[in-house]
Amino acid sequence: MLQLGHQIEGQVLHVVHSLEPHNRPPTFSNWGKTVSYDPGYTLVIRTIRGVCEVVKWASQKGKKVRVAGFRHTWGELFGAEGDVMIMFLPIESLTKLPYKQPPADWKTELSGIEVVPSVAGRLAPSGHAFCKIMAGTTNEQLREWSFNNKTWCIPFNVIMVEITFGGSNAPICHGSGFGSKTLSDLVVEVTYVDAHGELQTVNDPDELRVASGCFGLLGVVVSITLQLDAMGVAELVPVHIPLPLAIPPPKGSAVPKQVQAMIEKAKITEAQLEKATEDFIQRCEEDYYLEWFWFPYQEHAWVNTWKKYPLAPEDRNLNPYPGDSWINGVKSQELQSTAAEVVTSFFLWKDLPGYMQAWLFGVASMAAMPNVTDPKKAIKTYVSEAVHFRRGIQNFRCWDSEWEVPIPSTEGKRDYTAIQRAWWDGISAMYSQAHEAPARIALEMRLTGDSNVVLAPQRGNTFGMTSIEVLTTLATPKEEWAAFMQLVADKWTGYDSKDQDGRLLIPRPHWAKQWDGLQVRGKPVNQYLKEDAYGKAFAEFRDMFGRIVASRGCSVEETRARFGNQLMDDLIFHPL
Repeated sequence: MLQLGHQIEGQVLHVVHSLEPHNRPPTFSNWGKTVSYDPGYTLVIRTIRGVCEVVKWASQKGKKVRVAGFRHTWGELFGAEGDVMIMFLPIESLTKLPYKQPPADWKTELSGIEVVPSVAGRLAPSGHAFCKIMAGTTNEQLREWSFNNKTWCIPFNVIMVEITFGGSNAPICHGSGFGSKTLSDLVVEVTYVDAHGELQTVNDPDELRVASGCFGLLGVVVSITLQLDAMGVAELVPVHIPLPLAIPPPKGSAVPKQVQAMIEKAKITEAQLEKATEDFIQRCEEDYYLEWFWFPYQEHAWVNTWKKYPLAPEDRNLNPYPGDSWINGVKSQELQSTAAEVVTSFFLWKDLPGYMQAWLFGVASMAAMPNVTDPKKAIKTYVSEAVHFRRGIQNFRCWDSEWEVPIPSTEGKRDYTAIQRAWWDGISAMYSQAHEAPARIALEMRLTGDSNVVLAPQRGNTFGMTSIEVLTTLATPKEEWAAFMQLVADKWTGYDSKDQDGRLLIPRPHWAKQWDGLQVRGKPVNQYLKEDAYGKAFAEFRDMFGRIVASRGCSVEETRARFGNQLMDDLIFHPL
């Protein structure tokens, strides 16, 4: 492990600090332990010049350079044997659990936040600001910056705070709410180091449709400039709702016998189900943030949807959320996640039947989730706090498979029964495998808008997306988890939904999650992505990618040779 500074000694950077004896690079394993390989070099870099020099050195040696993903990537988006792997934070912060922030004396040019007056002569729209964020900046750093300044905030984000912006931007991650797009859609400028080791900038809106979400293929991104919103206020009313009423099943559809028993036990009537359906649609149409959780085999779901309001003068002293309470504050949540990691890794836990593991985890999870039954007691906080409502999740490793399922329309309006169907298909799949219980953490669903980014799964879907995922512990047998991923993929990709013009709507996997090895509509998933999900988009990406690198003095061939990833290289640059 090498930590590198500015100086050059021959062809390599001066070694400032070595974390491994004899500079032997450690084996890389990602957070979810789905990818493992031995890089040729593992480097911690603190300066832009350091990135440039590493790329130049790698070019001389004929080696590829990839930046390590931090917490949020399960798929094959990493480097390969013998590559140069670089990172922008201390190795202890990146790899050890429970997570610890970089030490106070950690100084780096690659973390930082700065509001900029304009980008390429363009001013931010009214009510917005352009903010340059270095690629090694974490969500936690931006959250803290937003809380302290109370002026600007990111309008949506992933929940986890312990990931870097370079990491969440590259695979086109998303937040929640029909008004949201993807994090890459917020990008107004990208600065990266190209295959020649030179600093380049992309701020043309058309070029950004590729450069803002391109998996590190252009080069090493050192900063992104985002369009932020004026700080807003969120009124949170998270609540436990009986499973049949949280999102009722489509009228006339079958439900698992266990759910039918819940309905009979609670004496839920058809009128109640119809009213609950109306409430669900009202949430979708009126609330800013839209999220539902079902923890395995529980009788209640956890509903987390909320409204956003402009910041008023009296809102300047709102408390952070979840705060510092020892009952359910940040420290408490961090301890809960750490305990979950320890318990589910313990050999006695693994000896429990799968259903018991899932049920116990579900009981504990629901007990930890807030339940505000009186809207007058809503939790008032800043939007920048609300989008990170759950802390400590970085301390609990998991497996995660997610699909973005397009929402069709009926008579020009969003078809909410399609959302209900996807949700209940997930529940039915979990009950159908209850004995083994291969999904032992949660079924989660967020509703999002579309996207302008060329390779965004959300692109081209006017009425939005059902972003739905299943998660499990690492104690789950791999073969059972693989079979379950296939089961839910069959359900979520099996709909014949069409848009207003009769075009078949195509579900797509979340790039950063688990989907490798699946079959989709009778095809290997890679073939499905090439032929059905992204065929035209891959061609569009190739064309713009070539124009971007050529106009900056590079070629596609040398850029692929320096920064290529085997999976994305095959998908994008080897059409059928």
